[in-house]
Amino acid sequence: MSPHPDPTALDALEGRRLRRLFDHLPALVAFWDRDQRNVVANQAYVEWFGVSPDAMRGVHIREVLGEEVYAKNLPHILGALAGEEQLFTRTLVDPTGRVRHSQASYVPDVVDGEVVGFFVLVTDVTPRVEAQRELDTAQEMAKAGSWVFYPGTGETTWSAEMYRILGYDPAARPGEAGWVQPAAETHLARVHPEDQARVTALRERLTSLDEGYDAAYRLLLPSGEVRYVRSVGRVERDAAGAVVRVTGTTQDETELRRAAEDLAVANQQLSEANGALGDMIGMLGHDIRQPLQGVLGFLQVSLRQWDGASPDTLRDLVVRAERSARRIDALVHDILTLVNVDTGTLMSRPVRTRLSSLAEDAAAAMEDVDVVVDLSGDAEVDVDAVQVRQALVNLLANAVRYGRPPVVLTTGTDGSEAWLAVTDHGEGVPEEFVGELFQRFARASPGVAGRHAGTGFGLYLVRRLAEANGGRVGYVRAPGGGACFTLTLPVA
Repeated sequence: MSPHPDPTALDALEGRRLRRLFDHLPALVAFWDRDQRNVVANQAYVEWFGVSPDAMRGVHIREVLGEEVYAKNLPHILGALAGEEQLFTRTLVDPTGRVRHSQASYVPDVVDGEVVGFFVLVTDVTPRVEAQRELDTAQEMAKAGSWVFYPGTGETTWSAEMYRILGYDPAARPGEAGWVQPAAETHLARVHPEDQARVTALRERLTSLDEGYDAAYRLLLPSGEVRYVRSVGRVERDAAGAVVRVTGTTQDETELRRAAEDLAVANQQLSEANGALGDMIGMLGHDIRQPLQGVLGFLQVSLRQWDGASPDTLRDLVVRAERSARRIDALVHDILTLVNVDTGTLMSRPVRTRLSSLAEDAAAAMEDVDVVVDLSGDAEVDVDAVQVRQALVNLLANAVRYGRPPVVLTTGTDGSEAWLAVTDHGEGVPEEFVGELFQRFARASPGVAGRHAGTGFGLYLVRRLAEANGGRVGYVRAPGGGACFTLTLPVA
């Protein structure tokens, strides 16, 4: 054997090796001449387009790519033939129907100052694109963006969600409207003015941190929206201990914070409602016990004196027992109505009724109280008479409880509306309590309530009964002092 290798054999061996490497590259590699016809291509084109390199030789690039993809790539082809390198991404569908993402590089081949063709390198970036999409989706769902900061160069990169959190458009491209270059200054521009000094100081200390930081601050977007975020950063150092990179995440906690605030408010309201409910139950027990003890007492006296008492005495005891029982019945009726209001099952059955009839029935229900009825105006209204009577009785009972006689029930109308007004001659409602009069479980303080403590739902019930019948209830201070509650209803 000759000690000197045959140059021709070496060239052939080298050519086979290069071709083998060329065909086994994990990318599409080809050369196209200035007429856009193929000169050489590697084996990867078979997988992508189903065309072998030998069959492609001399074929126009349009026939390989297809009309649609060719039209999209033509600006880049012409750019390469003009001597400018091209780098772009493209989404293709391979012969199996699978969607694949690629990154293409077109490099001009310049000979003696003239472009004779261009090299093509197409890399399959499908796994990377799909992984990035999954990451972007996860970050969007979690409202957490990621970022990287290089202290040495000041370079910063943001994830798509980081753009969204800061109120920038993640889809904008350089040169387009809305595009911003990620930078410390760009981020700081969206930090709330009251938190900017603290965030700036934190950035200045990044290179001196041992491990990282965990900080919460606010963002103020151009729309005026305030967002609450939490940023966590981790420091990476080189062998010499210098900080070479800071990576981190920023999570939008606005919804969580507002939900926590809403929950705190709801808990406070629930606590207040539970306290009010406990007080109401205690007062209901007291209010029911009083007339119940009256019923029992009158009946016991009646039984003891049955044989010796006169008919008039017995009749008086029975009447008084009946009045106490009616008070219990009215209170229970109010409680059941309140349950219907809370469960949304309060139903009104309107019938044509005269205003004067409603006033007289309500006054008659106050058997142990003298109510002055002034029928100044009369009209017909379409209402549930039982519910309106219940509302009026509550207003009259409220006047008796907190006001002073005489208690006057007045009717009136202006043609389109009718009203029933209950006026007493007490001290009226203190100004600081007027705004709460018709709220659920609203009760005046002991000093305001004076002689009696109410259940806290009487006037609330009046409001809901008025609304159920298309009306409204209001309060004004009477001209001569005292309270004046008005139940207004639409005229039939």
